[in-house]
Amino acid sequence: MDDEPSVLRSLNWLMQDRFDVSSATDACEGLELVCNSDFDVVISDQRMPGMTGTEFLKRVKEASPNTMRLLLTGYSEYADVLRSVNDSEVFRFLNKPWNNQHLIDTVAYAATVAREVPLPRPSNPTSTTEIDMDGLRGRRTEAVLLMDEDPAIEHQLRAILGDEMLLLWARNPSDAIRLLHRHKVAVIVADTRAGYGSTLDLIRAVKRCSPNIVPMIYTTEGDGGNIGRLINEGQIFRFIAKPAGPSYVNRMIRSALQKHRDLMAQPARIARHAVEVSHSRELEHAVDGATGWNPTEGAPRGASFDLVMAARETTSTAPVSGVAWLKRLFGKS
Repeated sequence: MDDEPSVLRSLNWLMQDRFDVSSATDACEGLELVCNSDFDVVISDQRMPGMTGTEFLKRVKEASPNTMRLLLTGYSEYADVLRSVNDSEVFRFLNKPWNNQHLIDTVAYAATVAREVPLPRPSNPTSTTEIDMDGLRGRRTEAVLLMDEDPAIEHQLRAILGDEMLLLWARNPSDAIRLLHRHKVAVIVADTRAGYGSTLDLIRAVKRCSPNIVPMIYTTEGDGGNIGRLINEGQIFRFIAKPAGPSYVNRMIRSALQKHRDLMAQPARIARHAVEVSHSRELEHAVDGATGWNPTEGAPRGASFDLVMAARETTSTAPVSGVAWLKRLFGKS
């Protein structure tokens, strides 16, 4: 889906030998195609007349939730990237100009997931605001990990969660690793920076090694490019801009908790949230050895393609223990 015919010609040329490709230059035409066909993957440009790509993909999600959604854009505007997380739940954020092989590989993986881990078309789609909040009361065995050095945010989340859920507070990545080692974390709420470094590498490693953990970002970060990386490399479930009201934050955390429970109940769906390959395999081994989840809990089974848990191939070959490596990476604690 792109309003520029030259872009559509390039994409058709690139993918026609591997996939059955349909295209549209108008959002209404594209939605009609989606409603009347079973597409495995939809790729949409962001900046189009009449309807943005995030709005288009949101409607695609509602009409055909099984379809994997990719957002293709030549720029990274904060508000649009934010909506791509919260409204459209895109699988990948792709930049123009694209790398041909990377695009083909991404589409191939997404198409395989759509076929092997299908989701039904809902007869009556439910929005996030219609979630049964009473049915999502927390359990003390399900922990929320906050990665933020601001005590005001810790106070806000503790007031929101009350005694329902265990709130763990990490002021830096080293603290987070220790808490992940001791507790079964269901949801991570993180600023983009905590203590003396970025949280992206840690979130990415946690998501690859314990993909049933659902990460959220709660930050003042306004760099659309960084948020795009968080989509691709961390599979961020929701993005909350500071400051936010307690009722909204509460609703987003409960929604993330529901996603965690869904992944635990139907672990094959983890494939729909696979992160891009990390360049720091040692960090993945470190987090793998330092999470409260058993390696088999929530792991996808029975799929014929490379899923998220490929990072577990030989955890015994990690060069150092999880805690030792993270002390080396983030400094002594």
